[in-house]
Amino acid sequence: MTSSLSPLLVDAPADVRAVLADPRFGVPAAPVDDTPPGSLRWLRQSVPRFANGPVHARRRAAVEALLAAPELTPERLRKAARRRAREARPEDLPYVPVTTLAAVLGVAEPDLAPAAAATRLVAAAYQPGASEAAAAAADGGVATLLDLLPEPDPERAALLICLLVQACDATAGLVRAASAAAAATATATATHDDRTTVDGLVANTLRREPPVRATRREALADATVGGCPVARGTMLQLDLAAAEPGLDPLPFGHGLRPCPAWAQALALAGGVLDILKLTKAGTA
Repeated sequence: MTSSLSPLLVDAPADVRAVLADPRFGVPAAPVDDTPPGSLRWLRQSVPRFANGPVHARRRAAVEALLAAPELTPERLRKAARRRAREARPEDLPYVPVTTLAAVLGVAEPDLAPAAAATRLVAAAYQPGASEAAAAAADGGVATLLDLLPEPDPERAALLICLLVQACDATAGLVRAASAAAAATATATATHDDRTTVDGLVANTLRREPPVRATRREALADATVGGCPVARGTMLQLDLAAAEPGLDPLPFGHGLRPCPAWAQALALAGGVLDILKLTKAGTA
């Protein structure tokens, strides 16, 4: 139960929420060294996702400041995603959100496809445990993004890459799942100004098939989970997809470290789904 080699599964919804709200649990932190900018190792030790305490708080505040920019409001992102979704090939639609975000963050139009491809490489190995081949590919992806983003400060550039990674696979998964649900239920009846159907579709998809189903926490001190003792150093696997009556799953986290860009993620996915619904309804 306390072995770091075999994470303790926490799948009772109340216990998951309790762990996420308990300061005695943190994320598995990335080791910090003198790694120069341009690799996956450097990225992990530069972003809030793999830091705890004051370092996490400082980096998260910097991300929140970035998200407060006028061009990153959910309304503007949704409109931008709609425009790109109209012109995208069907197979590229799930990654319109990350392409849209890359454009907003300043990547030049001819470089958007390479930026999206590089982000996918990084996202595939972002969490620890990736294969050597995936990590090597991610190193190349990080280097590419540093070249394409118009941000000379490495610390700030790392935060921009973090935003792109967070908007990549999970948002693509949401678009795919919501689109499949719409096709299965034949509910493609939205008009361009009717968001009720699309937003309801997204909400139902997040409940039934959340794109992020699990996350990990480490006990930073001796604690308890569900009344059972958990020793310091224990790794926990939290089931974010677990639900209970009256409560939804937790695809954007909960407690001390909820996703700071959840509204932007929903807006980007919603913009793509607005167009998918219109196309299926024959009104695009």
